[in-house]
Amino acid sequence: MTETTNRRLPLLKLILGAGVFAYEKRFVLARSLWLPFLIGMTLSFADSLGVKIIGDGNESGAGTEKSSYGVMLFVITGMFFITVIATVRAYRVLLECDISEHSPISWGLSETKFTLAMLFLAMTFMFALAISSTILVSIFNVFGDVGYLAMLNFLPPIYIAARLILVFPEVSRNPEIGLFEAFKWSWLATKGNGLVLMFLAVIFPLAIALAINWFSLTGLPLAEFIGAMLVWLVLPFEVALIALSYSTIQKVS
Repeated sequence: MTETTNRRLPLLKLILGAGVFAYEKRFVLARSLWLPFLIGMTLSFADSLGVKIIGDGNESGAGTEKSSYGVMLFVITGMFFITVIATVRAYRVLLECDISEHSPISWGLSETKFTLAMLFLAMTFMFALAISSTILVSIFNVFGDVGYLAMLNFLPPIYIAARLILVFPEVSRNPEIGLFEAFKWSWLATKGNGLVLMFLAVIFPLAIALAINWFSLTGLPLAEFIGAMLVWLVLPFEVALIALSYSTIQKVS
């Protein structure tokens, strides 16, 4: 990868543009994502309803607990892999890459590297969190408990995650690229835009997820059903945020 000439990402323009971008691509997204979304929503309903039905049964004992745990593990694992497949396909659609029309669901090099990148980024986040926690504890020992300032503990790992977030559209678009090279490019390309990407890639999606979770727990009729569906319907919009940031930075690379 070559050195990039960075420019400030337009925060508001990207948020508004992501909605327009996903809407304009809605038919292509629907053709490419219908099966991952159908499976994903089915697994979401199983997670919110099916596992509860097993847990509320009259039978008791270790056998029933193991059965419930096995179903829950299957559902969570399935949701993880389907989310990877759907996200990679959404990136490829939005970045106008080729997707086989004869394969409504598939797993290839992009999905494998996407998963490895997720695991590496999760470990990097936890490592950075451990370091920032150690530093914060040392500060507490000197100045005493500072209460709500403990939230600052999460800023360094979130910032690092935001700087590395473009690895996902990069490996989706170019599955042949090495992971180390993709992470290095993302870190260099996002220089000067770490705070913007913190909001776009982490804080804003997290706020959406918390809002959907809150709605699902309101007890309103069909709240869980609608909440499970919304999780998958907002995925193209969240991917569009990163894809637009990626495309904007690529233009000046």
